Amino acid sequence: MKVSLSKKMSIMVIALLSPWLMNAQNKLTPLEVTLEEAIEIALSESPTIRIADQEIARVDYSKKSAWQGLLPTLDGTGQYSKYLVPGTMSLAGMKIDMPTDWNVSLGLQAALPLIAPGLWKSIQLSELDLQMAVEQARSSKINLRNQISIAYYNILLAQDSYKVLQDGYALAEENYKQAKKRFETGVAAEYDYLSAEVSMTNLQPQIVQVEHGIVQAKLLLKVLMGVEVSQTINTKGNLADYEGQAILLNAQREIDLTNNTDLKQLEIGQLQIAKAREALSTQFMPTLAAFGQYTYGGQGNKAMNSPLFGDRPASKDWFGQGLIVGVQLSVPIFHASNFTKLKQNKIQANELKLQQELLENTLKLQARTALDNMEKASKQVEVTKKAYTLAQKAYDISAKRYETGVSVMIELQQASVAVTQMGLSHEQAISDYLTAKADYEKIIGQQ
Repeated sequence: MKVSLSKKMSIMVIALLSPWLMNAQNKLTPLEVTLEEAIEIALSESPTIRIADQEIARVDYSKKSAWQGLLPTLDGTGQYSKYLVPGTMSLAGMKIDMPTDWNVSLGLQAALPLIAPGLWKSIQLSELDLQMAVEQARSSKINLRNQISIAYYNILLAQDSYKVLQDGYALAEENYKQAKKRFETGVAAEYDYLSAEVSMTNLQPQIVQVEHGIVQAKLLLKVLMGVEVSQTINTKGNLADYEGQAILLNAQREIDLTNNTDLKQLEIGQLQIAKAREALSTQFMPTLAAFGQYTYGGQGNKAMNSPLFGDRPASKDWFGQGLIVGVQLSVPIFHASNFTKLKQNKIQANELKLQQELLENTLKLQARTALDNMEKASKQVEVTKKAYTLAQKAYDISAKRYETGVSVMIELQQASVAVTQMGLSHEQAISDYLTAKADYEKIIGQQ
């Protein structure tokens, strides 16, 4: 069965466009993630984490390079030299030209460190460098987890606030319809009708602002996760799912900074300085190395009619070889810079100690502040939830009173505004608790 040319072209076009179509389809398909899923994607896709992993790999090779310094080295050499102006020598009061026309030599040199204290200390320093790289990578993950969590909570806050405002707008719209109906029947004054319309209109800018806030919050989350900004992303759940976490707690509890990544990096830095001091001390110690050298070379003389290029080939008699082995002892006697470097090292150690004390005090203050904010937000969650329930009950009563003509529109408007405000305050309180909790977990180094 023969396939027509048009069908062949269609198949080729589809084959060429398939990757693009699949990519476009992936972008159109919303990516729905929970908080933990967002963190998991970020830890695998974020450029920050990739850079940290690359740094660990680089430092690991540096550590291997330090160990390889203990292995013997082998170097080859080769040299050819041509006399452009012949050398001269004095003989019996006469100066005569040297017959040498060119020199050539080949060699192999081997070396093996036997006693090298400085090299041993550099190996220990490279191990500390690897520990520092690993800790910095952990710090990147902790910081990214904190940023993802806060960005995720901000999206939930914006979305929940948007729903509260929509509900508030629905109440204001219902008030407006009632006031309009009563005004048209001559039961209510025109002021009630106009004020209800103003109250409803005032909510529209807030709704638009929150809509824009949702877009910006999702854009930030996508950047932190390392996904394309054109990818549609949706979060699962709402702040009410985390309300159970906002329980009252004792903000005066003991703060454990053992796993704080900044303090751990300072501790590793102190070990590095101490090890660097030991490495500097080795510059006062002798070193011993074994070596070996093999050479093979010769020369051409004009008197021999340039053996390599003349009428007759070069003879092995014109070349020689040699092999030597031995040990080399190097004993430092006086290097003034070594004493200066030791003093610099001591100052660096003192600086790090002062930085550690300052950082510990700062972190304790930040942790205490985060715990206080958690306690404050926890109380606000409880209070605003109760206030929101009462505000809804008050609105229902005011609506009945207005229907029966007992109350005026201003009372109903105040009741509906109170429902919206308490709803927003409740959502904000949950968000404040979760944000403070995320900051506290970052400070204590929880991963």
